[in-house]
Amino acid sequence: MKHLRFPSRTAILVEVGLFITEMLALCLPAFVNRGPILFTDTHGYYVGGRTALEKVRQFLEPHAGGIGSSDTVYTTLHNARAVRSVFYSLFTYLPANAISLWLVIALQSTVTLLVLRVLYLLLCPDQPRWMFSLVTISLALLTTASWTVSFVMPDVFTPTMVLCVTILLIFWDELGVGLRSALLVTIFGTVVMHLTNLPIALGLLTVGSSLSRRELWVEKARYLAILGMLGLGVTAMLAVGVIGFKQWSLMPQSPPFLLARSIEDGPGRLYLRAHCPQIGLEMCGYLDRLDLSAHDFIWDNEFGVYSVVSADQAARLRAESNRVYLAAALEHPWMQIGAIIQRTFEQLVLFTLQEYTIPSSADYNPSEMVLRPWHLPESRKILFPHWQIFLSIPYYFVVIAALVYCLHSWLGGLLNGFQKRLFVLTLAAVLIEALIGGAFSEPSPRYEARVIWLLPALALLFLIQNPRWHYRRHYLELPASTVVSEPGS
Repeated sequence: MKHLRFPSRTAILVEVGLFITEMLALCLPAFVNRGPILFTDTHGYYVGGRTALEKVRQFLEPHAGGIGSSDTVYTTLHNARAVRSVFYSLFTYLPANAISLWLVIALQSTVTLLVLRVLYLLLCPDQPRWMFSLVTISLALLTTASWTVSFVMPDVFTPTMVLCVTILLIFWDELGVGLRSALLVTIFGTVVMHLTNLPIALGLLTVGSSLSRRELWVEKARYLAILGMLGLGVTAMLAVGVIGFKQWSLMPQSPPFLLARSIEDGPGRLYLRAHCPQIGLEMCGYLDRLDLSAHDFIWDNEFGVYSVVSADQAARLRAESNRVYLAAALEHPWMQIGAIIQRTFEQLVLFTLQEYTIPSSADYNPSEMVLRPWHLPESRKILFPHWQIFLSIPYYFVVIAALVYCLHSWLGGLLNGFQKRLFVLTLAAVLIEALIGGAFSEPSPRYEARVIWLLPALALLFLIQNPRWHYRRHYLELPASTVVSEPGS
């Protein structure tokens, strides 16, 4: 029996030191801000975490009064205009009250690093440990990765989920049971953090199955396992809707994004003007406000619609949203298709730092969070520093260079089957994010910024790979029945 060799104390200290260095690099924008970077929605997540705990307390102590009483919780939930992920709300609220908001981004940095490290070990098994630190620091300085990590928003869990799904689809046979299980659990944990993560994951499974359709039956275990985690995530989100809001919905109290989007794009505006008041919709009472942008329709506290109506009227607008969107799209299909293509392209090329506002901070206690002083839209626009605009410019060059390098390597025959699938799945995630964010919500810089850094990350890993990789992995191009494991692979 071989004796187990444990790492030396020096090796452990080096590993810890490098890991801390990488964490600090990914949190660099937070250090510049002198605190985690906040967004207007951060307040909603924080308060949502408090409300979720009150709901739990209501079940445990049904006759207790005070802030967590049944009437108070019901009123809070009924009047909510936008309920965000309960899971990220708790992820934000609990660490912030236990220690600090700094713990939130420390956890986000840790999860991101661990998943990236798995991909690095799979792609670059012969490269030294310090090379991963170099990759991480490069991503922190030259891409939006560190901004996403330093942001107290669920954005960071989208690229993390993409990496986990991609690793499992491509490297399933090379992973041990423990690592597979850890990645699957991470998929469950990330998919519940934001609703858009579910369609992105399903899109990746669809693209992955089309890439390996000949071996799909052989690879069915990995697809079923991932689908199982997504199913658990859907169950958890449905449970929140049923228990918390008595709604069979993955997004209870969600603002009418599709209605607002259809009105701004044109089909909804034409449909309502043509059919109101005969169709008897709540929205027919606001035909004088059909020239609003989707953002102002939902969020403007003075001239908007959804933000100024009563709670019952808001509920009716939410109920009408999908109906109006579908009916208008069927009546004006080419206008809707054109709008989807245009908005998707806008989102695809929009990944500036505009919404990672510095400075941003908040005062918070167990009951409330008060953002200061930029929480009003007008002050946000005033305080947005010009240096962040200029800092966004090199990120575009980095992304373009990464894309060109990957395509050149593909056309030059330097990528094998695994690498090609990895590149296609990563690119698919970027495109799906653009479609969801631009076409069905509204183009926003942070939507694309949270995933676009995966392309430079992939290019860096391809760049530093051991040249022997192309020969060690050539057997992966062969049918599964002929694969023979190499010693030490």
